[in-house]
Amino acid sequence: MKRTAFSSHNDLYINYLKSENKHNMSVQHYHDTYEIYLQLSGKRYLFYDNTCYTLERGDLAIFAPFDIHYAESRESDYYERYVVNFRLEDMSKILDSGEFHLLKQKINPCVVHLTEDRTQKVFELIKRVDEYYNRKGLFSDKLVYLAMLQLFVYVAECIDDETATDGEKISPQIIEVMKYINKHYAEDLNLDNISDIACMSKYHLCRKFKEATGATLLQYINNVRLTKVHSMLINTDMPIEEIAECTGFSSSMQLTRVFKSVYNIPPRTFRKNQKVL
Repeated sequence: MKRTAFSSHNDLYINYLKSENKHNMSVQHYHDTYEIYLQLSGKRYLFYDNTCYTLERGDLAIFAPFDIHYAESRESDYYERYVVNFRLEDMSKILDSGEFHLLKQKINPCVVHLTEDRTQKVFELIKRVDEYYNRKGLFSDKLVYLAMLQLFVYVAECIDDETATDGEKISPQIIEVMKYINKHYAEDLNLDNISDIACMSKYHLCRKFKEATGATLLQYINNVRLTKVHSMLINTDMPIEEIAECTGFSSSMQLTRVFKSVYNIPPRTFRKNQKVL
């Protein structure tokens, strides 16, 4: 099984990239944080929420924690983008409970296209956050939070006002398969019953699914299960055996083997490390 790309950001993470080479994610990708993605130039193809989006300058994507997504270059050799990963809960340090609740309601997962003026404004706000984050000195932490708040409020306005970016919808058969897996991940899933649901031969289904999602069926099933495992390890005290039973793994040994093959760390050690942070 190929590795699932996962990044745990216990602090703010900002990354600017200008790439002159083709770059396809080798695996599906997710974080335990929110992510703001701004396309500045070039072209990227994003698979997210049963849709393939062609990202060009001005396209803004927001992903919630554990949202699985995948991006590739295809024929494009060049692209430029800014990414911000953050824990929205950190904003409760400067907002009261009512303000934080309102902000959380406004930051919704989406893909929208911004006007040129708004693209430039979001770019400048991200750069300001980046600048304050790398500046050490008096009130530097508060400056970061205030700059982040400005970014969030402006992005929320953009989400309300701008048009959602059109994407190429995945075939209804593949979407049905994905919905079935997302709903029944805790059950025993096999290629025979999934191909029956899709009304396709097993060979045809496997080929079409990989073309549409960038993952094999087994990778997708394990990715869905592992996002649930990951969340439970962080947010609950459930025993590993119980988590395995709730997420479709045949035993805690199988869960541990798959988790370790993907993240290079056993789930118990991962949980222990999270509690230390």
